[in-house]
Amino acid sequence: MLFMAFAFAGLVNTTTAQWIETTITMPPQTSARDLIYNPNSNKIYTANTPQTGNPGAESVSIIDGSTNDIITTLQVPAGSRDFCHNTQNNKIYVSNYFADSITVIDGQTDQIIALLPAGDGPRALCYNSTDNKIYCANEFSGNVTVIDGASNTIITTIPVGSTPRVLCYNNESNKIYVPNAGSQNLSVISGSSNAVIATLPMGNVPRGIVFNPQSNRVYVSNYGSDNVKVVDGVTDAVVSTITVGDGPTAMFHNPSGNKIYCSNVGAPGPNTPAACTISVIDALSNSVVKTITAGDEPTAFCYSSNNNKIYWADEWSHRVSVADAAADSLIMTISLGTGLVQPVDLCFNPITERVYTANRLTYNLTVIKDSVATTGISSPTIENSLINLYPNPVDHVLYLNEKLRFSIYSSDGQLMYQQVESSNHIDITNLTPGLYLLVTDIGVKRFVKK
Repeated sequence: MLFMAFAFAGLVNTTTAQWIETTITMPPQTSARDLIYNPNSNKIYTANTPQTGNPGAESVSIIDGSTNDIITTLQVPAGSRDFCHNTQNNKIYVSNYFADSITVIDGQTDQIIALLPAGDGPRALCYNSTDNKIYCANEFSGNVTVIDGASNTIITTIPVGSTPRVLCYNNESNKIYVPNAGSQNLSVISGSSNAVIATLPMGNVPRGIVFNPQSNRVYVSNYGSDNVKVVDGVTDAVVSTITVGDGPTAMFHNPSGNKIYCSNVGAPGPNTPAACTISVIDALSNSVVKTITAGDEPTAFCYSSNNNKIYWADEWSHRVSVADAAADSLIMTISLGTGLVQPVDLCFNPITERVYTANRLTYNLTVIKDSVATTGISSPTIENSLINLYPNPVDHVLYLNEKLRFSIYSSDGQLMYQQVESSNHIDITNLTPGLYLLVTDIGVKRFVKK
């Protein structure tokens, strides 16, 4: 049933709590390197490259989140590298790293509807839900392409620093943050004016970034300085520098407990070192409160808010690690095989409680099911006709046709609200505009906050 709580003590056997439910075989020569989940349509998208990672037959495969069947595979220009989802118009954007372009896919029809020019080396994407804009960091031209999400036209190109490889959006202050690895600084862009409003010094090779909506702060990992810089989302000032492990890279925010996770990978490649770490940062004190031993090169995170677990991919250990997010203790490791199995990305389906791993070089995805995480959903479909919501779209109060217990999730799977006692209404005034999922005991319904 929904809202059940579970406690874990130490490592448990993978056969009793976690297992590999299935493996999805990709079309020939399609090696997935990036994933995104679309809650509007309950689909998973994979960015596929040849196994060497060089230009060639690039594609995007679209997977049904209910059946795990491949719906279609779309050919895209060379270097499919990153995704973002336009929740208002249900469009998927794909950066084509070697072709200097961005592919736009309709999330309902699964058709390519536009191909847009980008800068040199489009590397990363993010979505501005306030103004319905998409931002693309162009690694080699040192700028950011801005796209109108309604018309799919280029609005402008914003010069930033050298070698921008990642970026993130702050929906509290309507700002976009761009770490520039080459110039060792952070560009802050106004979402409304599309202008750089601040440039902040970072450490050596800023490499990862995450926004914390609970404190309106941004965390930037500095790979060469072994620290994390904390930026205030209101004042655009660096308010803290946190020492972490060797080679901090991927960042993730856990809304349960308000914690930041930072993967420390050391030097790139296998066995450098063989055992890496995860630094757990308390977002109130901005201090490391725990260090978790990880496998070789922890690469990507995802989070299950229903069962409060953190997952990460240990790329060169050929496995996925699972930790209890309350105690920050490792529960288990899930072996994906040996040899070429190289998990490089994860995504989470909150409807079916499944974790998907992009296994580069092996032409498949792994689907992981948590046997403890039973949500009570009668069917893993995106809609249930027994649930009626009104008004939808909604400004302030959302009403249900009957009293139910429910949770509300954002489009990226984060738990925003949980109603333990049965109710037929909820005040959603404080939610930011966008698409949300209402998960109840009898099914799932989506709604739009205006």
